[in-house]
Amino acid sequence: MNKRTNAGLMLEAQLIGEALNSLKETTGISSELLAGDEDQAGSVSLLVAGTRLDYVCEVRRNVDRIAILNDMKARCAAGKKRLLVSSLLTNAMATRCRELDIEFIDTAGNALITNGDGILISITGYKIEKGSTLTSDKTITPAALRLMFAALAQPSILNASYREISSSVRVATGAIGTALQTLEARGFIGTTPTGRRIINAPELMLSEWATGYISRLRPKLKKFRFATANPTEVMQQWSPEMRVSALGGERANMAWGGEVAAEKITQHLNPSTFTIYMEFNDTRDLTELVKRFKLRADPQGTIEVIQAFWNMDYFFESFPTVPLHLIYADLLATNDSRNLLIARKIYQEVINYIHGTED
Repeated sequence: MNKRTNAGLMLEAQLIGEALNSLKETTGISSELLAGDEDQAGSVSLLVAGTRLDYVCEVRRNVDRIAILNDMKARCAAGKKRLLVSSLLTNAMATRCRELDIEFIDTAGNALITNGDGILISITGYKIEKGSTLTSDKTITPAALRLMFAALAQPSILNASYREISSSVRVATGAIGTALQTLEARGFIGTTPTGRRIINAPELMLSEWATGYISRLRPKLKKFRFATANPTEVMQQWSPEMRVSALGGERANMAWGGEVAAEKITQHLNPSTFTIYMEFNDTRDLTELVKRFKLRADPQGTIEVIQAFWNMDYFFESFPTVPLHLIYADLLATNDSRNLLIARKIYQEVINYIHGTED
């Protein structure tokens, strides 16, 4: 199965070629672009001070959010050496790469390269003098991000009616067709010979969703932050409740997210923030939480209550936590390096789950 579109892979290979040419101009480093597989633009071999360094390329056309780098660190900590290949990285992004030990090259000639044993090249500050010839992919809209959330939680929903998809993630039915086309154009989903939609590239889709959620959906959600004398008491004594669902059976209208959710799944994290997702169409649950634990409004508080952006009649199989891919995104959003190891474990669980649905 061809997991990525040929056009997408060609654009990625073109970006790698531009970055290698720029690296040659700024450093004199020779390189070789190696062939990739059906789901990868390629690998590169760099000749640095007489030493050959081989990398698998991690291509991101636009690295404009720290969450993208956190995501790469969480996913790629083990196995073959990875090289981030991008268009121009700002000084701030280059600094974060160095903090996370992410090696990179960009199309302006900036680079961070090391073999872990003394060879170190660190170049920043070069600008792109002329526009890249690369064309951009279709934009991932908020509607597409909501659809991606649903698909990562329950891949079969890609084959549901537009009406059901609309109800599950609160997207206008008129936007669903375009969102599906965008995801297919980006190579995230595909269609089998029988006409069934499937997730083609779960790793890429999860990364794109998590970073897109952090930068485009999460900031627009209604949220409250609180402080209290003993925030750990909330985690120990409060628990979400199931309610009667309008669709029949039970449903959730609140659930743990973030570090608390990660701790409940892995038992390997001592939370410093306490995140609750809750539906705000009825404020009684929030009022009860505030009164019970004597919470006070505080923009720097460690307790955050965030509006659930999906219909909680759906996707509550992970209850009392939100779906795993949302926990993953929440951990990346903390910008806390201690959370990246836990994020990696949850990332792999999501990927294993999606592959399991293909059986």
